[in-house]
Amino acid sequence: MAEIVAAALAAHAPLITGKPEIARPEQRERLYAGFHEMRRRLAAARPDLLVMFVNDHLQNFPYSNLPAFCVGLVDAYDAPSPGGSTLMRIPPRKIPGAPTWGMALLEAGLAGGFDFAYSYEIESWDELSVPLHFLNPDGDIPVATVYTNCAAPPLPTLRRCHEMGAFVGRFARSHRGASRVAFVATGGISHWVGTPETGRINPEWDHWVIDHIERGDVEPLLRLTWDEIERDGGNGGQEIRNWVALMGAVPGWKGESLAYEPVPEWITGCGTVWVHA
Repeated sequence: MAEIVAAALAAHAPLITGKPEIARPEQRERLYAGFHEMRRRLAAARPDLLVMFVNDHLQNFPYSNLPAFCVGLVDAYDAPSPGGSTLMRIPPRKIPGAPTWGMALLEAGLAGGFDFAYSYEIESWDELSVPLHFLNPDGDIPVATVYTNCAAPPLPTLRRCHEMGAFVGRFARSHRGASRVAFVATGGISHWVGTPETGRINPEWDHWVIDHIERGDVEPLLRLTWDEIERDGGNGGQEIRNWVALMGAVPGWKGESLAYEPVPEWITGCGTVWVHA
């Protein structure tokens, strides 16, 4: 049996580390302070496994093959790879995976109504590299990943993502493969990428999302449609599916916003939220 010792939500925009100098210094430092406080709390929780709800950016899953949910079964993640290192200005390194834990999750899902896809080859990008740069600087905590399609429709509904997260949470608590588990979800919040509105941020919508997480009132988020998110949060806002999945994994928990900055130079509404019982 495992204990859930921590949960956190964070942006993963590559420019957070890749071009820190272009942001306004006060915004950059406030967001970095949020990441550093999150790291301090995570270290104090002493997890022996990080279960991360993340999304691919078409590095692994092309438009012709986009699984709704995919469990990573790799032995180690390049977070970042040598190529990604140049863009994100993070030294290339390998983070240990948790393939045995992931296989057990996959098998439990097949028996319990969640037909996860799986992959033994994952090319990680900012979804892992940027947050783990702050949260796991020594790279010594194994990572298990659950990827959700946030790239191109049809996307899983937010309610289904929440249900998936709840399943992962139940599995984590019952499985003997790790004793102290932390959940981390990355992505978002509002941003428009590769569209005529690229660079737009909607702080009002971002605060609305964070407010519901802080109150543990996720039902309004579960009712969001793809069209509503595209309108108010942009195509990048679809990544809140990862956040919603984590909230499913820790029912009844509430968020505490550590930092929120709408950084136009990074084309993203960037947030860091600690989630606790």
